[in-house]
Amino acid sequence: MKKQLYVLCLAAGLVACSQEDNGAAQQYGKAEQLYEQGQYTRSKEAIDSIGILYPKAFDEIKRGMQLMRKINLKEYERNLAYADSMLLVSRAEVERLKADFFLEKDAQYQEVGNYIYKTEKNSPVVNRSYVRAQVSEQGEMMISSVYFGAAGLKHQSMRVEAPDGTYALTAVIPYDGARNYSFINNGNTTEIVTYKGPQMISVASLIYNTPGKIKVSYEGKKPYSFYLDERSRRMINASYELAAALQSVKDFTREQAVASKTVEVLRRQIAENEPEINR
Repeated sequence: MKKQLYVLCLAAGLVACSQEDNGAAQQYGKAEQLYEQGQYTRSKEAIDSIGILYPKAFDEIKRGMQLMRKINLKEYERNLAYADSMLLVSRAEVERLKADFFLEKDAQYQEVGNYIYKTEKNSPVVNRSYVRAQVSEQGEMMISSVYFGAAGLKHQSMRVEAPDGTYALTAVIPYDGARNYSFINNGNTTEIVTYKGPQMISVASLIYNTPGKIKVSYEGKKPYSFYLDERSRRMINASYELAAALQSVKDFTREQAVASKTVEVLRRQIAENEPEINR
């Protein structure tokens, strides 16, 4: 009786193992079919389910891992192709926009130069209040609030306001003799405060995206406001576009490098594991 019971249990176990092997094989086959159809997300889901539903199906789990590498390879090859194409587009856009700028760079003292809008070339010394913009070679946009007048404001920030009352503020830049500095010449005071990147992006965005008159207010010891002139608007808008294009080049260059390295690693891993999978 005990012997018969043992045989029955053994047979039941063999049937269960056979069913599990068949189920795992079918699930892997489904994953492979989805892969061939280019349905990578669904194929990944099918691969993941093998380990969950059939944890002892080691051969199918191992084959699933190899298939997962192949799916990842396809996806990163696609990412690489996209980054390659967009990098060409972004670089062409940068070259197109740069035609309206000149590069100001002292090779002896500066590692990174700045693109200045064409209207500012050979411009006279500061003798007016206006908003100035420029873009570094690395794609960082900068805005400067320039004040010229008989009495100083000691301003540290700038506010811009659209006709509908929407407004944006720069960061506060305390006087430091560099990014916030002033000087007196022939009895007139000049103040220049420069805001970089995140410190001014909301201001630049509002100006770029808002038609109509923009009111500019310098925030300091004394109130001072004026309306943005068309020359400054063109300079800011062109700088905004150039900064965005340069940033796109940086982003796609980084994406290209990551995708290229990942493709290299995945191809090596697939080649190393293929002999064991095909035993």
